[in-house]
Amino acid sequence: MTDPLLEVKNISLSRNDNPILSNINLEVNISSVINIHGRNGCGKTSLLKIIVGITEPTSGEINNNILSDDNKNITYIGHKHGIKNNLTLSENILFEPSIYHDKQKNIDHMINRYQMDKYKDYLSKNLSHGQQKKISLIKASLSNAKVWVIDEPYSALDKDAIKILDSCINEHLSNQGSVIMTNHEPITDKEYKVVNFKVDCE
Repeated sequence: MTDPLLEVKNISLSRNDNPILSNINLEVNISSVINIHGRNGCGKTSLLKIIVGITEPTSGEINNNILSDDNKNITYIGHKHGIKNNLTLSENILFEPSIYHDKQKNIDHMINRYQMDKYKDYLSKNLSHGQQKKISLIKASLSNAKVWVIDEPYSALDKDAIKILDSCINEHLSNQGSVIMTNHEPITDKEYKVVNFKVDCE
């Protein structure tokens, strides 16, 4: 039996003695999608930040079998998308360490796939929230990361962009990658199997 890519073991988080997360346990396996859902303020984003090592839990541990010291096997997209506003779309992608050496044709293909080719030379700060989100998703799709961790991937996307993202996720899963995401609701309408994990407010 293959070991999980990531194991979340008894993770708890408190701030100012106020509990945010309590005894969270999760397994992330090869070619799996974990959807962490719940109301605003229930700790979904905090849990993602613990998983990727940005936030220290109050107790518990994260065991991983894939992450190198420089975290090249994981890519994280938070609410701010991880893009630089004073760089163009193309510059944001070319200066991303995880994809800097990717073939230019692959980069062009992914930009075109997300229907962003005419915005390649636009400063990111002049693009809409949805277009900025697409830049971060392009970066994730071009990375060689085994695990994508995305906070609310479908927010600000139109129907066409959602279909494109789903097709990229399907390809990632077929290459033995996995996805951890957050949403407000369970996901039941995708072609790929989703494990829905509800986070309740303390």
